[in-house]
Amino acid sequence: MTSPTPQITDYVRRIQDDLLSQFHHDPVINDLMEVIGLEIQRCEDLLYDVATKTLLDNAVGDILDWLGGIVRVQRLGRTDSDYRKIIGVAIAANDSDGGAEQITWIASQLVGATVQYVQEGVARFRLDYESDDTMSDELTEEALELIGRAVPAGVAWRLQAGEALAINTGRYDADTYGEGRYGAIIGGEP
Repeated sequence: MTSPTPQITDYVRRIQDDLLSQFHHDPVINDLMEVIGLEIQRCEDLLYDVATKTLLDNAVGDILDWLGGIVRVQRLGRTDSDYRKIIGVAIAANDSDGGAEQITWIASQLVGATVQYVQEGVARFRLDYESDDTMSDELTEEALELIGRAVPAGVAWRLQAGEALAINTGRYDADTYGEGRYGAIIGGEP
């Protein structure tokens, strides 16, 4: 498991070391500090375990489903590894500043191929890629949603492999910016 902070495993020693020197050799105080240190250590161990299991890199099963719910992506039958990857893509889309490099990375992760960003006008671009695999309707909807999160409002774009696969007009209409984009979970209800 990876964690941003190291786990503290020696609370008993730390508490005993922090005693005033006059109490270092008092057996009652030392026993009391050991009991307190063991309770603090149990809390630390539990909290550290919870904190590390809820990190995206470590999450599995239900915890991974919970994280997916936070960023609004469905499992859609994916393995933990694949689902972890799409959650990371959703996080990147949510944090995107709308730059071409970020949008291209997000699209390439979704389609599993190298994506070319082509500017077509002031507020219009195209994402081209080559693939022999066709995306399912669920994955197409997910690509529209996640790339759409990264693209600035009012910018038209399309994702295409040969012929147009997914098109977003950039207009503020019910189809583009309605319930499917902001009010519902991607892929339907769990």
